Amino acid sequence: MKLSLLSFLVFSTIMQGASLTIPDLTVLGTDAADGLGFDAGGPTFTVVGNFLGTDTLSLTVTGTVDLASGLFTSNAAGIITAPATTNTGAHPGQTSPNGDNSALNYGALLIGNSTLGFFQVFPSSATYGLGNPTPPTTLVLNDESLSAIGFTSGLTNGTVLEFRVSDINSGDNSGQFLVTQTPEPATLALVGLGLVAMTAVRRRLAGIPH
Repeated sequence: MKLSLLSFLVFSTIMQGASLTIPDLTVLGTDAADGLGFDAGGPTFTVVGNFLGTDTLSLTVTGTVDLASGLFTSNAAGIITAPATTNTGAHPGQTSPNGDNSALNYGALLIGNSTLGFFQVFPSSATYGLGNPTPPTTLVLNDESLSAIGFTSGLTNGTVLEFRVSDINSGDNSGQFLVTQTPEPATLALVGLGLVAMTAVRRRLAGIPH
């Protein structure tokens, strides 16, 4: 029975696909880039393993960044949290496209590099506060496919990825995003199932009635 249980767990893990592991890190408001030519630098990490576009990423990001000396504050999805009217003329719950790269919104958390391009980790959607006058400042990404983020061809072992904040300069920025790995719901469910099964095996071997 132990062998059957082990086989089941291995099979289930394979079926659910792989998840890209991200180290805990801090992205400062000054770690800005426009996804084209401007890049003020910021935290990086190296991909370990080969990933398909169907593999996933799970993250929790907390905090806000202030652009233009506090005249534009947003969460990690680039959704404005303050002030009542920003330097772009927008309001909380709205977004403003990056002046150098309209595919990205100001203040959004970006992932990528100069070769692959930079992509928003979180879409600017209602899920993350679009249209909400008080957008959340803790955002959770669960089992998002790499292709949905922008890595349509997946990622290869040894690729260096960078985290940046979407902006066209960095000198008047502040604030930070705290990035942590989110346990995948599928993984948690699998671990829970395994613990239940192992408990049943131990009880049976010990002769304890169910």
